[in-house]
Amino acid sequence: MKSIITLCISVFISIIIFAQTIAPTPNQVNWMSFEEAIKLHEENPKTILIDMYTDWCGWCKKMDAETFSNPQIASYINANFYPVQFNAEGTDTVEYKGKSYVNLNTGRRSSHQLAQELMGGRMSYPTIVYIDFENNINPVPGFMDVRKIEPLLVYFAEKINKNCSYDDFNRGFIDTFMPDSLSNTEGKINWLSLDKVNALMDTAPKKILLYINSDFTNGSKIMLASSLTHPVISNFINENYYPVKINFDTPDTLRIANNVFVNENKVPGYPNQLVIALLQPDIKLPATVFFGEDFSLIFALKGYFPSGVLERYLEFISRDLYKTGTDWQKFNDEFKTKLN
Repeated sequence: MKSIITLCISVFISIIIFAQTIAPTPNQVNWMSFEEAIKLHEENPKTILIDMYTDWCGWCKKMDAETFSNPQIASYINANFYPVQFNAEGTDTVEYKGKSYVNLNTGRRSSHQLAQELMGGRMSYPTIVYIDFENNINPVPGFMDVRKIEPLLVYFAEKINKNCSYDDFNRGFIDTFMPDSLSNTEGKINWLSLDKVNALMDTAPKKILLYINSDFTNGSKIMLASSLTHPVISNFINENYYPVKINFDTPDTLRIANNVFVNENKVPGYPNQLVIALLQPDIKLPATVFFGEDFSLIFALKGYFPSGVLERYLEFISRDLYKTGTDWQKFNDEFKTKLN
């Protein structure tokens, strides 16, 4: 186990609106110009949300009045995005990536060049364009009510779009926050404490799966309530691993092998030393960390992952294929899932 390297880490606590009841507030989306959003994104990367609208679009007006005016949606957008309302038929000149974009006024309802580029030439309204942390452009067309936009906001705000398809994530979102729609989440992991695992490892060594959770990321809650409770996943973990679950900022003293980790509590929400040691320099939550039978660190899987992806990592590591030089892509291509 690596020694602790002290880092000054500031953990941004986002406003979570979907997993709890919040009293309505008069908040509205703090719209900014496209240029302002790009400048802020360069200084402090955060997903840019662009509401592409036109003056004649009735569904755009409805979305503005009902969806963006919802106080909880507005609060979440303000906390997690740089929000922009962009008239797709406007006439302003806009600078982006060293290029000037204009509206050539080529006829009735002529669209702005920037709107054309960001929407991939599919000029339907409303469309929300998400420019993520890596400047990937993701246009999502159509009217969105509150329920429909909720999972999309989480998907892009928490960088989940890097790890899985939206359809896979949305199924997990529904299973977590809409319990009447639950599917394949009857499994149960037999979580153990680290102290219990330390004792078991003396006489019955087994690989360890450490799930690092947080109360402020929806991805953590969704993975815990969907991916990890699929019966195929939970049964496989119980059979092949000692499963442990901790909160990233737990104040408890944690012991693993002969190492002791505490929480220095430098600021509210400061990570436990064990979390810093395992996930530095990029602490991304949730995280699924695998240890060998000798407590050696195998791999840290950072972020939300659906059950279909998690299943592959679980088997690849449990079979020690990482030791044999097995090609990951070849393993993926030949893998036969046991999920429904």
